[in-house]
Amino acid sequence: MKINFQTNIDIEIENCNFRTITASFLKALKPIFELFVSKVLILTFYQYYYSGKLNQILDSKVIRLKTTNKKTKFKTLFGTIYVPQIQVRIFDLDGKEHQKSITRILLGVSPKYQIPDFMKELMGWIGSVCTFRVGHNIIGRLTNFSCSLTSMWDSVKFLAKTIKLELSPDGTNEFEADGTGIPTKNSGKRGSELKKVFQRKVDGTLHLVGMSIGKYKDKSGWLSAFSELKVALESGLKKYKKLILSSDGDLSIIDVAKDISKRIKIQKDKWHVFYQMKYYLWKDKVDKDMKNSIIGHFYKLTMLSKKTIKERNAHINRYIFLLASVGYKSTAVYLKSAMNGFYTHETEGNTNIYTTKTERSMKTTNQRIDAGKWSDDGALSVCLIREAYYYNGISPLNWKKTG
Repeated sequence: MKINFQTNIDIEIENCNFRTITASFLKALKPIFELFVSKVLILTFYQYYYSGKLNQILDSKVIRLKTTNKKTKFKTLFGTIYVPQIQVRIFDLDGKEHQKSITRILLGVSPKYQIPDFMKELMGWIGSVCTFRVGHNIIGRLTNFSCSLTSMWDSVKFLAKTIKLELSPDGTNEFEADGTGIPTKNSGKRGSELKKVFQRKVDGTLHLVGMSIGKYKDKSGWLSAFSELKVALESGLKKYKKLILSSDGDLSIIDVAKDISKRIKIQKDKWHVFYQMKYYLWKDKVDKDMKNSIIGHFYKLTMLSKKTIKERNAHINRYIFLLASVGYKSTAVYLKSAMNGFYTHETEGNTNIYTTKTERSMKTTNQRIDAGKWSDDGALSVCLIREAYYYNGISPLNWKKTG
């Protein structure tokens, strides 16, 4: 489609300063944009009407154009504009004749909204990478677009619903899963747990494949976070014979992963094993010097030994028995469970033995969550947009679709 039109405009200018020139020119663009949108709208309507495409879009038979002098209001980057309201008489699927306004349908605007959908997507992205108030202020200063803070929030929820997480075409068979606490309303002192599932890419970076929010240790929440991986496996994902999942040992993660598929092998995050040892040694009332000695000795047994896995496990089991025999029962019980999946990287040949990068992603989450008060749905929407942008490159700035 090629639009050719001419227009003359008079621009009042106070001085030669770039600030003044830019502001004056931006303000003068509103009537031009209004005319341009109106021409494109009308031309598109007639093209769709005579080609029959309008019947397909409306899923109805269009009888005729309904002439009207009414205008439809929209908020745009160039200011508030008014364009012709296109109404048609149609036969719907039940054979009933009625009148329908199709201006928003043709322009890609949701029913009853004045803000175009692509602008809501852009506002939702801005409201997730910075605070609502800052984003609202930036938009107002750089454009002639005006909206409320509530519109910013509505746009975040609008954008979050359009984001679909998928496995990466450059992904490996290695995944990471971890949760973090988020301060949400009416969720107690600990707040809610944001659950994340990442896929490792060939270049070592992460790709977000699942996210949910809810109670701690909630298996249904983890099942939701693993949903994309579950669908891929059920549809016959043959790219990988086995998948390796690194986690901190949370049983709710491990149980859900095993329920999804026997092809998923668990890799115990090694950093967490030694970090959590400190808690159980404290629980056993071990003094500082002895605690450091135990952790150091266990590190040598598990990480520095050149023996076979079978030989190492034998030494480890004897050491755990020794800890229990001297009264360090909490530590012994923990270490016995912690060794489940500790050497998966050696038996299965995976390279990733840590959830470190997922841990770092928590900072990306908290940078936004720390500014504001959130419901579970609100926190999930903002976090989903942020993580999808920073890790998957998803944002309205690079979407190829045009609505």
